[in-house]
Amino acid sequence: MKSLTKNIIGIASMALVLPFVIPVTAQAAEKPKPSNSVCSENKPNKDYACMEVNANKVPSGDPATFTGSLSTKARKALASWTDGENNVCLTRYKTTPETDGWPSQVLESACTTVRKNGGFTIVAEFGRKGTYYYGLEMGPCLSENTGECGNSDPGLIGLYNKDNKALQLKTS
Repeated sequence: MKSLTKNIIGIASMALVLPFVIPVTAQAAEKPKPSNSVCSENKPNKDYACMEVNANKVPSGDPATFTGSLSTKARKALASWTDGENNVCLTRYKTTPETDGWPSQVLESACTTVRKNGGFTIVAEFGRKGTYYYGLEMGPCLSENTGECGNSDPGLIGLYNKDNKALQLKTS
């Protein structure tokens, strides 16, 4: 009888979870809208993280300047995640998903420290030609709370932002 009760509870739990999974899958199927400025999709915290790039297209080897700001709440999360180092780095995504999703690459040479007022500037030169989406993530996790490093998402800006926008830059 205990086994039957566990199975019924398990099936009921799945039925409760399933409606919440479907909308996320539906959104992931839509391609984001290319833009040169984005703010993260975090409705309770207006402008949790915002970023823009100074050009839509740059020649290979020329610098592109990414500027942005983090809200007070985002800065608190960053300070905890990086143990006060307050570093953020660019993340690069292809403009079309692969069969298993949207792979990303952290650009470790395109990092900076966030200023006390929440602003940041990243000047990066890209040798790889092509059109890519860019996001922003917290620097390497240095938190003393191992659960935070192992169980959290350090992303601040990704592919699906406010108004379904993604930061796009073409390197020619």
